[in-house]
Amino acid sequence: MSFAPVIFWWLLLPLGLLLVAVCVCLAWRGAERIPWLRRAGLALLLTVSLLRPGVGSADLSAASAQLDVFFLADTTSSVMAEDYAQSKPRLEGMKADMLAIANKLPGAHLSLISFDQDAVVRLPVTSDQNAFENAVEILGPEITMYSRGSSVTVAAKTLLSRLQAAQKAHPERARVVFYLGDGEQTASTAPQPFQISQGLISGGGVLGYGTAAGGRMKQNSGFGADPGPGYIQDNSSGGDAISKIDEKMLNQIAQQLGVPYQHRFAGDGVDGLLSPAAGAASKLEGTSSSRAQYELYWVFGLGALALAGWELFDTLRQWRQLRPSRKRPAVPEASGRRSA
Repeated sequence: MSFAPVIFWWLLLPLGLLLVAVCVCLAWRGAERIPWLRRAGLALLLTVSLLRPGVGSADLSAASAQLDVFFLADTTSSVMAEDYAQSKPRLEGMKADMLAIANKLPGAHLSLISFDQDAVVRLPVTSDQNAFENAVEILGPEITMYSRGSSVTVAAKTLLSRLQAAQKAHPERARVVFYLGDGEQTASTAPQPFQISQGLISGGGVLGYGTAAGGRMKQNSGFGADPGPGYIQDNSSGGDAISKIDEKMLNQIAQQLGVPYQHRFAGDGVDGLLSPAAGAASKLEGTSSSRAQYELYWVFGLGALALAGWELFDTLRQWRQLRPSRKRPAVPEASGRRSA
């Protein structure tokens, strides 16, 4: 078992053990033994959870452990165009590639940024593989009725700020960027170029999805997993709207980021996308081996949540018992005699 504490272990561990010891002492001396033992268990579970325990595999090379990998995923309505793997939405191919890349880079620090009308950081940089997989799985297109056109470079400022923050926090790591989209510019203005300082990006790629013939796009009503009852309509023609890949735009984005462009098809491997990034990481000074681990902190977190719920229930019960009951004041009986 290995640990990856969220803060300095030499600070977290003594504080946690001190809280546990205080609760145990109060349980030993006081009459309310069970409540204080419960609080001791809560403090212990929280401490272990914050230590982020996990079970690891064999030692990994620093080539992947020394990477910050940023995924920029298009979530405009066009990713629902059904021209990937014959009749599947492009988003399925994007998700499959992101998961495949992450699986090939065990121990890497991953981040997910989606963009449509605005850029949203879906997942900050983390080494938690499970969190990344969950973020990718729930990724969906924008709601159709709110779609107003978007720029293929709307995430430029967000990406730049995240790259700069990553460089400042961990200058020893290489930073890799994967841009996934179809290059379709639907905003009325020309896209602003990516302006990334030299040295911020060590590798990555621009991955294109879709065909020149294009495909119809299912609506996204925003309710449930079903994308919608029908297809997005083209107001000018009165028929189903068609989205087509713009490889010229995607090549321009690749040149701006300084990474290669690749048109993706179902069944394509990702090994060729990763070799430049791994090579850049392996050249970093001071690299060391690390371990990929399956996170177990959530198990202890669930236990702490259960004890916290018990504590809250017990507190409310005691509060209701201590609350004074509201009774009407007694009305004195009227005297049967009048004074003379």
